[in-house]
Amino acid sequence: MRIKTPLLAFLTAIGFLFGSVAIAQVPQQQPDAGPSYGMDVSQEDVDNFVEAYMSVQEINQDYTQQLQDVEDSDQATQLQQEAQGKMQDAISEAGLSIAEYQQIANQAGQDEQLRQQIEDALTSHIENN
Repeated sequence: MRIKTPLLAFLTAIGFLFGSVAIAQVPQQQPDAGPSYGMDVSQEDVDNFVEAYMSVQEINQDYTQQLQDVEDSDQATQLQQEAQGKMQDAISEAGLSIAEYQQIANQAGQDEQLRQQIEDALTSHIENN
């Protein structure tokens, strides 16, 4: 398995992929609440995020290959929806909601310490598998 995609590029892609789902599930901020990037992320959350990330990455690679062979736009749409459903299931199976997953991804884009923690957990996961 080849997982060399930079984490930030993936986080951006995941934002596009789950943006509409997460927007519906993330509570609206109060006007004076400040940015939503301040959630406390435990080591368990990081581990769950990495597990979900790895599964989503694998599904993404699989469906990207399948989509390269599709010429019919209806079939491509169906495959994209199927992939998104599997990615959502993988995130749930890792112990996170779509909203939590996206919040962690968003926070990692803003918080160098969290990003490093995720990168370390991801490296450890890859080396141990």
